[in-house]
Amino acid sequence: MIAQNSPPRRGGVSTPSEAKAQTGWSDRRDLRLGRTDHAGASALRLTLHPSSARRGIPLACGMVSGILLVLSLPKPDLYPLAWIALVPWLYVTGSISALRETLYVAYAAGLVFFAGTFYWISETMATNSGLSITLAIGVGALFVIVFALYFVLFALGLHLAIKQFGAGGLLFAAPLWVSVELLRSVLLSGFPWMLSGYALVPYTGILQMAAWTGIYGLSFVATAVNSLIVYGATSRSKMALGIAAAVILTARFLPVLAETRPDDPLPVRLVQTNISLDQPWKQPDSDQLLDELGKLSTGGNTRPKLVVWPETPAPFYLNADAGFRARMQAIARRLEAYFLVGYVDAVGEGPSNSAGLLDPKGDQVSRYDKMHLVPFGEYVPFKRLLFFAESLTRQVGDFIPGAEYTIASLDGHRISTAICYESIFPDLVRRFVKRGSELLVVITNDGWFGESSAPYQHLRMGVVRAVENRRYMVRTANTGISAIIDPYGRIEASAPIGIRTILDGTVHFRSDRTFYTEYGDVFAYANAILVAGLLVWREHARRNRRTI
Repeated sequence: MIAQNSPPRRGGVSTPSEAKAQTGWSDRRDLRLGRTDHAGASALRLTLHPSSARRGIPLACGMVSGILLVLSLPKPDLYPLAWIALVPWLYVTGSISALRETLYVAYAAGLVFFAGTFYWISETMATNSGLSITLAIGVGALFVIVFALYFVLFALGLHLAIKQFGAGGLLFAAPLWVSVELLRSVLLSGFPWMLSGYALVPYTGILQMAAWTGIYGLSFVATAVNSLIVYGATSRSKMALGIAAAVILTARFLPVLAETRPDDPLPVRLVQTNISLDQPWKQPDSDQLLDELGKLSTGGNTRPKLVVWPETPAPFYLNADAGFRARMQAIARRLEAYFLVGYVDAVGEGPSNSAGLLDPKGDQVSRYDKMHLVPFGEYVPFKRLLFFAESLTRQVGDFIPGAEYTIASLDGHRISTAICYESIFPDLVRRFVKRGSELLVVITNDGWFGESSAPYQHLRMGVVRAVENRRYMVRTANTGISAIIDPYGRIEASAPIGIRTILDGTVHFRSDRTFYTEYGDVFAYANAILVAGLLVWREHARRNRRTI
């Protein structure tokens, strides 16, 4: 029954939506564009009578959110924007009653975000895979078109939540967002590059929650603040706005708590080889380069116990090339140090992207074969389905993935190596630590990315892997950015992009385990279960309503 003192709609005409409000099926009247049903609503009013304006402003808001998300991530790394990046999009999502328009806006936001964050894909494909510029641009565009659908999926879920709960449905934005990011991380081998939580990494205090929740906890916090701002503004909730402000201030000033002092030091040397993609590999050019790198690796005033070269940027064959093997053994023997080097080997009938550890005597004591290969770089997924794209499949590498989480011994301690692309996968890295790794080593060749934002993005993800597992990370990149990262996400030393140099420092072994190391993405899956439960409950409520 409708209360007699309910305010009339425009022109004094009541609508059936009032009856819906009494059954819990909100008409979202407080969120509709142009509504002035409550006191002070004029501050939020958008007059969108013409159809063109009604379409244009929401689309613009979605695109603005996409731009703000791009800007909040490296580079330019304007990370405070993460607190408001989703606000325009969430506001119009709560304001639009038509599902189709809601999805259009979401798709626009997704197109802008993925195009702006991953603009470097086409260039990398052209350089790495030998594709023509036209084909590389086509692959990059296809990536953006497909991945923008993740934003559409999020908007669909949020639309249903708002339809069910009114303005309160906005508070489901955070678990929905985490669920969609989890899906992006696992579907079709996964691609969790630059999840939104990476924008909050500069807030070192709040970053520590990753040891419990993984990167998804940071994504949850950022999205929750955005949704609280929109909910507080549209519902005039001072509490919601106060909570959002408190979270932002806490992130700004929270220090690292309960930090433990490290022990078991290990002097390390990172060799940033800076080998150009155009480097000729015929003698005498190759010999001159390897001579220079040998002198660089064994120079300096310190005595490292571990020397690390990057992922192989060249046709280095540790086992098949006796000359190259002799050079690597000479480096280990001269320094009397362990030496980790990237090289190409064979697994079965195909090549492998591998890392070998030599002991101070020059004997190889460990080998790791990269398990998670780069799609369209090291292999072609769905090759049979892409038979029509012969020029694409012919020019992409055909590497064979490894199958074992290799843990190597080093003077009574245990270390692990992840190669390049593998470091973006939280679950893969934590499995090394759960198997006993006391030090994380990442070797990569980011030379394909040039001076784009990709090397900075790649480094940012490595920082979170260190925090998730409370391990020091030694990260050696061919062209940079090489870095030593402590277990709390602080970069203790780094080498800039584009120079050939060594980076000396000291890391520490650790054997403790975090909640995330032990249990993985429990937090993310809990969010997904919550979202699934909401959908099941809504469907059950809808069917019951039909029978009444």
